[in-house]
Amino acid sequence: MKSKYLIAVTAVLAMVVAACDAETEATTTTAAEAVPTTSAAEAEGPPTAPSALTAEAQESDGTTIVVASVTLPAPGFIAIHGDDAGSPGPVVGYSDLLPAGESTDVTVTLDEPLTESGTLWPMVHIDVNENGEYEFFPPDETIDGPGVDDAGDVAVISVEMTVG
Repeated sequence: MKSKYLIAVTAVLAMVVAACDAETEATTTTAAEAVPTTSAAEAEGPPTAPSALTAEAQESDGTTIVVASVTLPAPGFIAIHGDDAGSPGPVVGYSDLLPAGESTDVTVTLDEPLTESGTLWPMVHIDVNENGEYEFFPPDETIDGPGVDDAGDVAVISVEMTVG
């Protein structure tokens, strides 16, 4: 009789332990699941996607560039980057604050006039801290980060400028 009692108590204890393990397993999060899929700035700030822009090759007196259209998921800017061996280089001008949504025919004045023809790189930047001021001058100031397209790539294009 004692062995039947011992077997029954052991079986009950085994079921309790199994039930506790199942409950713990259901509420335990793995390290991979605990990692957020967005950065803290994105979680707290405005969205950076989807962003897009278009512009065509153009002739200019070297003081401005016209971006045909820009789509912003939140208020932001168009930063004009100079060319650095076929990639965006330093910022050479930026737009006034633009509203979320689509803006067309945005004229951006360059900080200094271009003296020769070349490539410029318009890039979407989001007003991350929502203060209405453009704040992206690497390496010292990088608050207003780039907008990204649906694929997660930085929304930037190259535009051939002919200074005439």
